[in-house]
Formats: sequence, structure tokens, C-alpha cells
Amino acid sequence: MSENIRSKESAVKSSSDLPPPRDRKGIRPVSPPLSNTPLHRFNYYIVLFAALAIAFYAWRLLQWKAEVGGWWNLALGKRPPGADAVVGAGAASTSPTPSTSTSSGGKPTVEDRINELAAALGMPSKDLAVAIADAVREHVPPASLSSVAAHEPSG
Repeated sequence: MSENIRSKESAVKSSSDLPPPRDRKGIRPVSPPLSNTPLHRFNYYIVLFAALAIAFYAWRLLQWKAEVGGWWNLALGKRPPGADAVVGAGAASTSPTPSTSTSSGGKPTVEDRINELAAALGMPSKDLAVAIADAVREHVPPASLSSVAAHEPSG
């Protein structure tokens, strides 16, 4: 057997080495799609499909116009002041607000960052600070908390 695999000659020497041909059913002729449809009906289908597509996109455009506050805002790419909170809650600005106070180095303090996060989430900063403090107490060892408290000025 290994000789047959390695030989470069074919095992088929004549047509008598091949199996007999199979009896198959003939392939029936099939007409192309829409070949039996009259042209005027095909045109009506195309027009109906185009009208449905135009109606859908017009409806989406009107919905988009309503979200941004009118045709003028849509054309200029502007949004009304409250649209950021409604339309893109996840796309809130990442730059710090000018009303936040920063330390002397120009970097926002932890309290400033908590206030910004609370404003972005739309919740009171005190509730967020309490939730963060609870999570820190659960996951930080007590010895670390006491050493941080010793070095932190009480205020």
C-alpha cells in the first residue's frame, strides 16, 4: 500500500479501472428570477420599495431634527443646552468645569473629581462620596486606613 501512495503514476490505467457511471436524474430547466413577471409590475415593485425607503429615512430625519432642537441646529451641528444630558448621557464633557476650584498646582483635587463625577451621573456629590467611602472601607485593610488618617490633616 505504501508503494501506491509514493508512486507518481496513477492507479487508473484504462476506463475499465473506473467504477460504472451512476444513473442520475436529469436537471430540470429553471427560469431566471422575475422572468415571468411583467415589466410594469416589476416597476411598481421598485417604486413601492423606493417609497418605503424614502419614508423611513424622512421619518428618521424628523426624529433627528426633534432631538437636536430644529432644522437650524441640525444644519449647524449645534445642540440645545439640555440635549447633552438627554441624547448623549455617556458623552458628557470630560474637561473640568470652570466653577470647580483646583489646588495651587492646577490639578483638580479628589473632592473636585468626585463633584464632577456626581454632576455627570446626575446625583448629589455627598451620596457619591459616601458610596466611595463604603467601597474603600470594604477593600482596603484597616491598617492602611489608619495610616492614611494619621497623615491626613483633619479639617
